[in-house]
Formats: sequence, C-alpha cells, structure tokens
Amino acid sequence: MIRELTPDELDQILSTIDRKRHFLYYSYLTIRRPNTIHFGQYSERGELLGVLAFLRGLPFHAFSVYPLACSFRIGPLLSFARTRLSLPDGATGSFIVNSKDLADLEAQLRWTGSPRELLLMKHVREEILPLPSEGPQVQLLDASYFGRIEAKQREWNAMAFSREELNYPFYGVTEQGELVAAGGYHVFTDEYAELGNIGTDVARRRRGLGTKVCAELTRHGRAACAEVYLNVLTENEGAVRLYESLGYEIVCRQYIAEFAVEG
Repeated sequence: MIRELTPDELDQILSTIDRKRHFLYYSYLTIRRPNTIHFGQYSERGELLGVLAFLRGLPFHAFSVYPLACSFRIGPLLSFARTRLSLPDGATGSFIVNSKDLADLEAQLRWTGSPRELLLMKHVREEILPLPSEGPQVQLLDASYFGRIEAKQREWNAMAFSREELNYPFYGVTEQGELVAAGGYHVFTDEYAELGNIGTDVARRRRGLGTKVCAELTRHGRAACAEVYLNVLTENEGAVRLYESLGYEIVCRQYIAEFAVEG
C-alpha cells in the first residue's frame, strides 16, 4: 500500500532519523517541510518500508528517499508520485542519497546520468578559521542586493537556489559597486546551517574571494547555529582542500543522481 504520510507520522520519523546519514531528507522533515509531500510504502502488515518525498519550488524535480526495509521498492512509489504530482511523461528526477542507500536502489532505477559522489562536510575546527584579512571585505548583503543576488545565481548556474533562501543571510564582496562574489545558506536554523550558492565572477576568480565569503558564512553560522555543514562534489578536489583548510571534515559520503521518474 502507498499513501501520503500525515504530520504526526513525519514527526515520528524525525524522532529517529540520523541527520548525517540522511541529510537531505532530514531537511524535508524540518525546514523544508511546508513545501514537501511525502509518500509512504507499507507492507501488508502495515509496516512502513520507506518514504519518497518531493520538494516543490525548484526548477527540477527534487526528490528525497528514505528506505527503511530491505523489501522497499522505489518503482511503485515513483509511479504513484508521478500521477499525484502530475509530472510529465519522460520526467527526470534527482536526489541525494548515502552510499549504502545508493547500492540498495541502484538496480531499481534507470539512471539518466552517472551518479556523482558528493561529500557532506561538517565544520569542526573553529580555531583554524581565518580572521578577516586586508583587501576586499565581505559584507552582509541587505534587501537592496536581492535582485543582484538572484541575477548572479542564474549567471553562476546555481540550480539549487530558491528565492526562499533570500530569507537567510547572504554575504558578498563588491568592487566599484558591482557584486562580484556572494554566498548564502540552503538551511539556516538554530539547530544547523548548510552553506550554499557560493559563487565568484569568472574574471575575479583565483583571488581568494570565494574563500573569504565561505569563511564569513562559516563564522556567522557557528555564532548562530549549533552545527555548520556544506556539500561538495568529490571531483572538485580544490574545493575539498579549501574547506578542509577552513576546518571542515568529511562526515558522510553521498551521491547525487538523476533518474527516470517511472515505475
């Protein structure tokens, strides 16, 4: 049996979930919950086997999956979700899962591209976070910058950016009145923050502006939130080394993957 889960059932899942192992789905249960819909798959005895969730408001079909039993099958859930969400024929979905869940689901999905390894990193060494240095200074961007931030996110191809994230702090660097580097948060709560949407104009790269923005976002996140995280592709070795130099360490190996929404 497949059906939509109730708020009480989502609260029950939230009380037992491991945030680091299911980082994306945790956000669907918490800060992103108002914009999500969750479908549960049940056994004949009423046991919850797993969940497929969908996030509205992004320019792609953003799913998250939470397997709970070996007998979980994602295909029927995708078929059910495609109908309920009125997704077009041939739709492509995407999600982020940990390496174990990917191995369990791999044979059940038709990938539209090779899954890419994504590292979840947590800030653990505040003592090595660099202090603000001389040169272009990072500043908190107020509402007057919102239009420029949105334009830059499009220019930098920040697919995961949503307008709701303008409700969280954004920091950036300006030169001669032009916004040339900026970054913000995908999540910003008392419990935790997730850095994201960090970019620098092509002509201004290799000057350390992105490092300055990331350091300031981390500093502000540590002051306001209990924990600070970010995601980075394993193949981006330079970025991984940069984040390690700022005090981050790898806490979970995940994969970002695209698949055909079919069952």
